[in-house]
Amino acid sequence: MTLEGNYNLFTVFLAIVVGILSAYTALDLIERSSSSPRPQKKWVLMSALSFGLGVWAVQVIGLLSYYTPITFQINMWMLIASLLVAFLGSLLSSWLYMIKKMSIISGILIGITLLMTHYILLFSLKSNIALQVQPWASLLSATISFVLGAYIVHAWFYVKTLEQNQMMKVMSSIVTGCGLAAMHYIHLAGYSLKEGTFIIRRWGQFLPYQEPFAGLVASVTLTILILFLLIAAYKKHAESHTNMIKEASYRSLFNYNPDIVCSISVNGFINVMNTKGKDVTGYAMHEMEHLPFLMLFPPDDAERIQHFFQQSLDGTSVHYDATLIKQNGENIYVEVTQMPIIVNGESHGIYVILKDITERKVAQEALCTLQSELALTMNQHDGVIFKLKKVNGKFLYTMSEGKLKKGFGLDTDEMVGKAIDMFLEGKQLQEKHNLYEKVWNGQALSYEGFFRGIPYYETLTPVIKGDQVVEIIGNMIDITNLHRAQVQLERSEAMYRSVLSTMTEGVVFHNCEGDIVAANEHAASILGMSYDEFYQINTMNLAWRMIHPNGEIFQKEDIPSVRCLKTGKAVENVVMGIWVTPHKLIWLSINAQRLSDNEYHEGVVVTFKDITKQRQQEVELLQINKRLVVAKEEAEKANQTKTEFLSKVSHELRTPLNSIMGYTQILGDQELPPIQTGHVQKIMRASQHLLNLINETMDLSKIEGGHVSLNMESLSVQQVLEEAYKTMHPIALEHNMNLTLLQQQPDVYVYGDNLRLQQILLNLLTNAVRYSKPYGSIKLAFKSDEHVVTIYVEDEGIGISSSEIQDIFKPFYRSKSVMIDGTGIGLSLVKQLVLIMDGTYGVESVEGIGSTFWVQFPVVKASDKSPSIKEKSVLQSIASIEKASVLYIEDYDENIELMQSVLAPYNNVELFIAKNGRQGIEAIQTIHPKVILLDMNLPDISGEEVVKAIKSQDQLKDIPVIAVTANALQGDVEKAVSMGIEEYITKPIHIETFLHKLARILNVKK
Repeated sequence: MTLEGNYNLFTVFLAIVVGILSAYTALDLIERSSSSPRPQKKWVLMSALSFGLGVWAVQVIGLLSYYTPITFQINMWMLIASLLVAFLGSLLSSWLYMIKKMSIISGILIGITLLMTHYILLFSLKSNIALQVQPWASLLSATISFVLGAYIVHAWFYVKTLEQNQMMKVMSSIVTGCGLAAMHYIHLAGYSLKEGTFIIRRWGQFLPYQEPFAGLVASVTLTILILFLLIAAYKKHAESHTNMIKEASYRSLFNYNPDIVCSISVNGFINVMNTKGKDVTGYAMHEMEHLPFLMLFPPDDAERIQHFFQQSLDGTSVHYDATLIKQNGENIYVEVTQMPIIVNGESHGIYVILKDITERKVAQEALCTLQSELALTMNQHDGVIFKLKKVNGKFLYTMSEGKLKKGFGLDTDEMVGKAIDMFLEGKQLQEKHNLYEKVWNGQALSYEGFFRGIPYYETLTPVIKGDQVVEIIGNMIDITNLHRAQVQLERSEAMYRSVLSTMTEGVVFHNCEGDIVAANEHAASILGMSYDEFYQINTMNLAWRMIHPNGEIFQKEDIPSVRCLKTGKAVENVVMGIWVTPHKLIWLSINAQRLSDNEYHEGVVVTFKDITKQRQQEVELLQINKRLVVAKEEAEKANQTKTEFLSKVSHELRTPLNSIMGYTQILGDQELPPIQTGHVQKIMRASQHLLNLINETMDLSKIEGGHVSLNMESLSVQQVLEEAYKTMHPIALEHNMNLTLLQQQPDVYVYGDNLRLQQILLNLLTNAVRYSKPYGSIKLAFKSDEHVVTIYVEDEGIGISSSEIQDIFKPFYRSKSVMIDGTGIGLSLVKQLVLIMDGTYGVESVEGIGSTFWVQFPVVKASDKSPSIKEKSVLQSIASIEKASVLYIEDYDENIELMQSVLAPYNNVELFIAKNGRQGIEAIQTIHPKVILLDMNLPDISGEEVVKAIKSQDQLKDIPVIAVTANALQGDVEKAVSMGIEEYITKPIHIETFLHKLARILNVKK
């Protein structure tokens, strides 16, 4: 006999509702996990629990919804096992999909989990009747299970799309819930109950707890699912609020950025640009949208910018300078930074930041133009203008310009940095050295000399600063023509005296009344007259206008022949200018001798010679000297202007850079998320790059102005190279470079400044790392003989073209063949530092293979003087000092906030603020601080005036003053020290160094 049961439709509906809600909850929790950068385990676990519980509850409620007239018993252990299978299967499939991205296996595992849960629940039922199932029902149920598994994985894959379309999310949940119920009920539909030993009950009397148990399972399941949904909703609301704040922050960073910020599509069109971009370019917002990015730049620069654009699309951030064209056609210089927009590993465009650097570019170009014009002016000088500096007892050329160098067979590179010993020898060297010594002691000289067959006239002027000569300025002019004229004149005079018949001097004898008695023909020719006309002249009644060299008119009694007659004394070498015609002036050198013993005549013998050309040469020489003086003054003025300009630029850049680097150092000491730590490091590297540019420019200016000071000593070459290697080796490893120090003999010494020699090597090694190919090799070594030591840096980089190799040591020169960040100053500094340490330099390079830079210095003996032992540091912890008051006089708010942040950790240090000099003086008189921190550039009075006011009062003069300023010139430091300032710290400050110096002073003043 076959028995049939019936379904409780409410319970069936309840099972379907549970299935739909569990599917919706699982999708919502999967969505929460997918919204995080990395899947979160708690959401994966809750999603698996929701889906597994729903699968189990649907099938338990489904079984309990079927009523039969027979007795069934449920095995509780099997029931629990089915729950665990449903949960663990859901958890494993979720883990395989979310963590391992194994979608196919995950879908199959969901189908297996549905079947296993279903069959374990069926096997948990025990009765005395035989159960038979139709094969079609089992096969169809299994097919639905695996199709449903695939559909669920598909829904997980599009979970972000479902997040935007809640209706699709609900529909997916309904399909999943109905699918669970269909799989279960289709399989039950294939079962039939065969008569056996059983107890007949009336409908409704079988298992009276069946419906309440189904309701209990549904209630518990629904409660858990709703609880999970509430948790997810709460988290979503919190994250939505956080994301809203982040979005507002990013939007503010975009909209209020002081630079142009825009987003570019993969096709090269502008998607959006901030307000700054509209203000700078002149385009309206609607005009910028979908405007090709390349249209903002000149057509001839399009290929280069397109190359950088493609690099960014490939996932690389790039940085370069370019010229931007505004809507009105005006050009501005911009610094371009491009960053790729990467979403799910795919490029969706780029972000571009354009910083206006027109003022900086114009300033650099103006500085280069000024230097070029100055060099060009000096090169056009007919003579030679040069500078000398005494270093270690030798006079070195620090500058040499002018056309006369070519006549001497010299060029600038051959002279600059070389001692005079390289060009002179023997007696000539000794005489020149003695002359220079006199000038170095403060005496100005001028003299004539010969060099390589060319006569010259040289003036030497000492440059005195304070009470000390710091350099010598020399000026040479070619006096070949004058020398030749003098030689010829001397020969002519000798000839006149020896051979009267061929005399070229004018010789005249006139009596006491002025009548000419005798004269040679040359006298008439000198005056431009015929011999007969000349005899008609009366020297006492000359019609010519006669003048002194200073332009005054000759009085009759001052005429040489007249004076000679009156005084009876000889008159020699009187220079007279005679206007023989209204347009012709001749100059004569006149001698007069009285002849009173002549038996025939009494009168005067007058000899004169034409010195017109000589006089013209003397006038021209004076004019040349005047022009040289003017050129010298203009050169000094230009140099002073350049120094003042660089000082202002340095001050204006160091002041904001102080806040940037200070706060960056503070952030670097704090625990930050990795991505923010990377941002802080990038800011620090960019700030350090800018500081290096400032420092290198100031160093170059100091060297060119002759203001660099050297601490010369005997140095072990091996130790110098080892120090440079230790500094650069970690940097080379970061750039995947292999830096090798080749060992050499340790007993080779050179005479130089250790700090400057390290600067030379680090500049060369930095260039080798920057321009080398990845995983390349760099060698640092030296070789020596009994005279010189050659240090060389060899790389396997891109090499230097032959057309550029002559220009790489020029200031601000940047290679046109490769776009690599740099200042263009490093190699120029190397050149100048090597030359002032009496060394030489050079480079050998093959394009595409590599370069070898070398510097060479004379070998010296090791110094007998042992290195001094460093004095033990007096620095102690600031925290151990008794309470101390510190006054900071500063008008720049960012610097004040930075100093407050630096000293905030030290409760025993009380910081007071004054925002101008006069407030500072009043505060000092009131507070009597232990230390004064002073900015030298204040809005009302200067820092120097503040120091003078402090030092003038007995009760305040012993308070130590630390200068914290952006003035970085050596003259500023020396002036501050001479005024009694204890320490001089330039901005941007290095916090550790500043605290070290502050602690030392506070300990001393305890």
